[in-house]
Amino acid sequence: MALGSLALYAQAKKEVPATDKKRTAPFLFTPESVAAGNKIYQANCNSCHGDPGKNNYAKLNPIPGDPASENYQKNSDGEMFYILTHGKGVLMPVFANTLSEDQRWQVISYVRTFNKTYKQPPIASGSKASLSGNMAMILSYNLANKEVVANITDSTGGKKKPVANVTVKLFVKRTFGNLPVTESITDGEGQARFSFPTDIPGDTAGNLTIVALAGSNGMELSITKVEKIGMPIVVRKQLDERAFWNINSMAPIWLIFVYVGGVLGIIITLGYILHLLKKIREINIKKQV
Repeated sequence: MALGSLALYAQAKKEVPATDKKRTAPFLFTPESVAAGNKIYQANCNSCHGDPGKNNYAKLNPIPGDPASENYQKNSDGEMFYILTHGKGVLMPVFANTLSEDQRWQVISYVRTFNKTYKQPPIASGSKASLSGNMAMILSYNLANKEVVANITDSTGGKKKPVANVTVKLFVKRTFGNLPVTESITDGEGQARFSFPTDIPGDTAGNLTIVALAGSNGMELSITKVEKIGMPIVVRKQLDERAFWNINSMAPIWLIFVYVGGVLGIIITLGYILHLLKKIREINIKKQV
């Protein structure tokens, strides 16, 4: 389900940031982009949202809805892109990690063909900020809003200034690499805000190692921060759960009796054999006398 239901979004009672609402596509919507968006839509969206304009969406709760409906089309391109990127609710997944930015815009270009009054806003070509050696990034966690915030500033000229229109990607460090979580773009204050999932497993205390990454023109800004915003996990010894008789408390009573009985049986048998050997020795001694 590529396009997130705005009904789901409303239920979450969280507005799309103003900067993201105003965001526009970096290229002109063309028949080629529409055709590409159609293929992406059919592969990722049709199973839930159905065919645009036919109201044959899946009967789910909440209802996915029809992308051709007025309820969808009244949203800006930026709002659609934001929901595609970040997902929302239980049913709407995050597509920042599976669809590229261009692919997400292509889906929007396809959906917009079902709005006869739609006129594409000015192209955002060249609006992305270029990174320089004087830029720095700070990562923090807003406990009140449960948001991770990346702040990028430029100290060129000796004075720090916020840098807008920088795409920042957020990851969680794992044993075998970084797990992509989501992405956002810095606003006029140089801040990129992320609604962080609450179901990512952390350590026993819920700590997660967050990695923020921004890159362009061959340059890269990155920062790592540990925050207690994950889901605490209980470390269990696999042997305690899976071994059959590694400890007495895990062994069934009948198994303990069988084991003890078997050991006693072996001891008694060995004792009996030794007793017989002793008797045989005594008999041989008597015969020799």
